Amino acid sequence: MRQLLLCRERLTRLLAVMDREGGSCSLRDLYRTHGIREWEVEQAEEAGWVAISERKPAVGRPSRVARKLSKNQAAKLPPWRFQIPKEMSQRHWRFALQLASVGPQRGFLGVGLSSATRAYQIAFPRAKSRAGAAASASRLLRNPMIRAARRWFFSSDLVSYDEEMPKTPAAIYARLAELREQQEERSRWAESGQF
Repeated sequence: MRQLLLCRERLTRLLAVMDREGGSCSLRDLYRTHGIREWEVEQAEEAGWVAISERKPAVGRPSRVARKLSKNQAAKLPPWRFQIPKEMSQRHWRFALQLASVGPQRGFLGVGLSSATRAYQIAFPRAKSRAGAAASASRLLRNPMIRAARRWFFSSDLVSYDEEMPKTPAAIYARLAELREQQEERSRWAESGQF
């Protein structure tokens, strides 16, 4: 699942909508009319592109209004959408975990399911057929997130049991590299005899 981070495309859309609306618009109208969520406007405020204020009418409930800032030299541009790393979905995480833990199943005459097919059928119980599960498992094995998660699960000698797995492949590989360096440093200390 993608993180709730404002990307540059959504910021451009927000600023274009605010220009059409005359520079200010209530958060409720932004959501109901244009589909711009409140968290996007709040992150645009943190970056310095808009200002949110509360409007209290004489009668009725108060509303939050976003106003476009004209002087925003210090405002930071958010990253592009493709630069925001995707997080692993819960089902893909479960598939990678099952793939690390199940073995091949042998059936009649020694022919059976591969471990990837079994793991897919456990992680995705609504899979209709074995052939479909095998094809989907084969496709998922090429996914970089699944590869990184498998590397994490198969590195049980490096990773402590209570440590939570990072959410993105780059973070997984970075953490495994740190753990490998720490292990090498400990082994050097043990070999030198300096405790």
